[in-house]
Amino acid sequence: MIYASLISLVAMSCTGGFVHLVTYSLLPPPEYAFAMLLAVGLPLIIAFPISILALRIVKIITDAVERIETFVKFDALTGVLARSYFIETARQRFAEGGALLLIDADHFKRINDTHGHDVGDEALKVIGSTLSRTVPLEGLVGRIGGEEFAVFLPGVAHTEAHRVAAAICAEMRRSGKVVAGKPLEMTLSIGLALVEPGSTVAIILKRADDGLYLAKAEGRDRVVQIHP
Repeated sequence: MIYASLISLVAMSCTGGFVHLVTYSLLPPPEYAFAMLLAVGLPLIIAFPISILALRIVKIITDAVERIETFVKFDALTGVLARSYFIETARQRFAEGGALLLIDADHFKRINDTHGHDVGDEALKVIGSTLSRTVPLEGLVGRIGGEEFAVFLPGVAHTEAHRVAAAICAEMRRSGKVVAGKPLEMTLSIGLALVEPGSTVAIILKRADDGLYLAKAEGRDRVVQIHP
């Protein structure tokens, strides 16, 4: 006798349709029905929890990968780009030209020594948020290390680069007056270097660093551009 069964593929995590099972059996109908129930139902009963477990494992792995990517790309304290990711992303966009700003918090050691590292960490967060909301959306903001940050402004010329740098200094004077309840009166010194054809990240960083050194030497809270 030929018995046919239709099994929904939805139960087997498919999108739709049916499997047409054709079987040949000499068993009487009751015994055959029980055998078919075991043959078809038991694998489904076993497969369902396994598929749920597999989905959970996939989600755990996906979440772990996302956390690792976030750790690699972003500075955990300030939320801006981490040093290596900032430099690599800026390097990929150097062909557009633009400007690199190297930024350092003035008298930051004094903040740590006077108010402690907890306040120092809050001050770094304020710097990160100040840069993030002041720099244009197409710009990149990264933390290079300690109290030193960098901004890459792709495609901008001299005038726009100086405008953004001046805006950063002005916004820092405003947002850095009081941090964590302490009157810090924070300011920033900025070294500026324009990206020219054939420039490497190392060359532009060195040029911006020279500008930052002069900004500190000339009294801080200012922008100094170093020309080639």
